[in-house]
Amino acid sequence: MVAAEEQEQPLGGRTILVTRAQEQAEALSSRLQALGAETVTFPVIRLAPPEDWGPLDRALLRLATDCEPGDAPYDWLVFTSVNGVRFCVERLRTLGLEPGLLRAARVAAIGPATAAALAEHGVSGVLVPEAYVAEQVASALLAACQQQGTGPQGQRVLLARAAEARRVLADTLRQAGMLVEEVPAYRTLPAADDDPRGQQVLALIKAGRLSLATFTSSSTVRYFMHWLEQACCEHAAETSPAALLARQGVAIACIGPITAAAARALGLQVTIEAQSFTIDGLVSAIVTYYRRLVETLPE
Repeated sequence: MVAAEEQEQPLGGRTILVTRAQEQAEALSSRLQALGAETVTFPVIRLAPPEDWGPLDRALLRLATDCEPGDAPYDWLVFTSVNGVRFCVERLRTLGLEPGLLRAARVAAIGPATAAALAEHGVSGVLVPEAYVAEQVASALLAACQQQGTGPQGQRVLLARAAEARRVLADTLRQAGMLVEEVPAYRTLPAADDDPRGQQVLALIKAGRLSLATFTSSSTVRYFMHWLEQACCEHAAETSPAALLARQGVAIACIGPITAAAARALGLQVTIEAQSFTIDGLVSAIVTYYRRLVETLPE
C-alpha cells in the first residue's frame, strides 16, 4: 500500500535538475516542488535577440501596412514557441506598433502554451495541431488551407522563430507550394559554461544524489552535454558524459520525441518521454514514472 504522503507528494525525496532558460525555469521548478521534489535550477541556454533585427522589423512593419481586404502581406503567421511570441510582441512595441497587428492574418501555434501567449495579446482562433511538433504544424496548416478551399499554393507564410530552429516546417510548407518567409526572432545560446551553479550540479552527479535531469528542447540537451563534457575533461579519469550519468543513476526526462531523439543521439538513455509535449505533460510523465517505481519496491 502506497502511503498517503507518497500519493500527495509523489516526488518526495527526488532531486531534479531543471535546465530551461532562467526566465522559464520557475514554471517547471514550481510544479515539481509542489509534488515534493527538490529542484536544482541550472539554465544551460539563454535567449538573445537576433544578430540583426532588420528581417523581423521589415516583416512586422508589413503587418502595419494598410491593405485592401484579401491583400494582406501574409496569409499565415506561424509561431513555434512562446519565446517567438514574446520577442515579436516586444519588438512590435519597440517599433511603436500594437501586438494586435498579429491578428492581420490567420495564426498557427505549435501548442497550447504558445496559443495562450498569443491570447494574452488578443490573438484568438489560433490553429493548434493535435501533436505539438513542427511536422504536425505543417500538416495542420496544409489541412486548413484545403478546408478553406484555397489550397496551399501561393499562400504567404511568415515564420518567426529561433535562428537555430529545425528546417522541417519551412521545407514542408515550401514543398507544398507555400511562400514561406523565415525570420529569426531570437537566438538560443549556451549559458552554462560560466555559471557557478555547475559545480553544485557536478557534485550532485558524482555523489549519486541527482535523481533526474529534465530537458525541454533539443538545445537544452546539446548545451548540457557540451557543458558536462567540458567538466569531465577537467578530470582525466572520468568517462564520457553519457556514461557518467548512467553510472550515477541519473534518469533522463524529455518533453517529447524531438528532444528525446537529440538525447539519444548524444548517447543518453531516455527514461521518460512525455506523451503530451507540454510542461504539464512532462510533469505528469515524471510523476507516473516515480509512482510506478515505488509500486515495484518490496514492502
